[in-house]
Amino acid sequence: MSNQLSASLPAASYGGRGPLIIAVAWSEATVALVLMLMRTYTNIFIVKSFKWDYFWALITLVFGIIDTAILTVSVTSGLGNHIFLLQHPEIVKSQMWSWIGQCILIQTIGTGKYAIIAFLLRIQGRAQSRKMIFLAYFLYFIGISNFILNIAEMGLILTSCSPTAKFWNQTLPGSCNYIDRTDHVGYFQSSWAVLSDILLAGYPVLVFWNLKISNHIKIGLCCLMAGGILAAVAGAIKTVYIHLISVNGDVTYSIASLIVWAWTEQWLILILGSLPPLRPLFALFIRFISIYKSRSRNQNRGYCLQSDLPIHVLASRRMPKDTDSERNILPGGAGSIHTTETEIFSNPRCSGDMSNEHLNV
Repeated sequence: MSNQLSASLPAASYGGRGPLIIAVAWSEATVALVLMLMRTYTNIFIVKSFKWDYFWALITLVFGIIDTAILTVSVTSGLGNHIFLLQHPEIVKSQMWSWIGQCILIQTIGTGKYAIIAFLLRIQGRAQSRKMIFLAYFLYFIGISNFILNIAEMGLILTSCSPTAKFWNQTLPGSCNYIDRTDHVGYFQSSWAVLSDILLAGYPVLVFWNLKISNHIKIGLCCLMAGGILAAVAGAIKTVYIHLISVNGDVTYSIASLIVWAWTEQWLILILGSLPPLRPLFALFIRFISIYKSRSRNQNRGYCLQSDLPIHVLASRRMPKDTDSERNILPGGAGSIHTTETEIFSNPRCSGDMSNEHLNV
C-alpha cells in the first residue's frame, strides 16, 4: 500500500521554490505572447508594415520561450528545491539545464534591448542636426556594447571550467580556475545592462520634444518608454543575487531568487518595449469607444441615424403649363408649384415616449 502511495506522489525533486519559478516565468511569457500577437495585428492591419523593431522583438519572444522551456526542465529536475533533498544526478541535471537556459537568457535580454533601440531610431527618423546624429550614434553604442558584453559573459561561463561540464558537476576531474573572473565580468555586464535600461527609458525625453508631433503624443510615448525603469529594477535585484549565491552552499534553492528576477527582467523588457508600438491600436480602440459613447448619448437625447427614420414624403412635381386661371400666380408666368407634404415620424426606439411629429412644407 505504501509503495502504491509513494508512486502516485510527484517526484521529490520538484518542490521548494520550483512552482513559484514556473508560475512567474510562464505568466510573464503569456503576457508577452499576447502583446506580440496584438503587435502583429497592428502591423498587418493598421500600420501595414514591418520594421526592424518588430523582428527583434519576435526574436526575443522565440528565444524567451526556448529558455523558459529549458528552465522548466531544470525546475522539474530539482532547481528551486533544497540541495539536501536531491540526489546527485538530479543536482547535476538541474544545474546543467539552468546554466544552458541562463546563457540563452543573456542573449535574449540583449535582443530585447535591440528591439527598443530600433524603435527609437525609427521614431527619431533621419538625423538632421548634430545633436540628433550624436544621439543616434549613442543608441548604436548601447546596442553594440551590450552585444559584446553578452557574448563575452556567455563565453566566460562556458570556459570557466575544464572540462565545461565540471561547471555544473564538481565531481568530474578537472579544474575551475576562472569562476571568479566570470563572476566579476558578470557583475559588470549586469550593471551595464541595468544602466542601459535606464538610459533607454530616459532617451525619449531628449528626442521627442524636438519632433513635430502633438504634446499629448510626446507625453504618452515618454510615459510608455519610461516603463523600462521597471526592467532596470529587476536587473539590479538580479545583480545583487549573483553575489549571494556564491556565499550560499544550498545553491539549487538559493539560486531561485536570481532565476525569478533574471526571467522577470527578460520578459519586462519585451512587455514594456511592446507598449509604444501598440499606440496605433490603442488610439483606434479609444476612438471606437468615443464613437460608441457619442452614439449612445445621441440616442438618449432622441436623435437617430438617418437610416432609422421612417420618412414618408408625398412626391412633388411641377405642374404642366398653367391655365388662364393660374397664369398670374407666379411672377413671369412660370407656372404653379404643387404643395409638397413631408411627414417625419420619430423612431420610438430612440425617442421613447415622444409623439409623432408632422412637418408640412
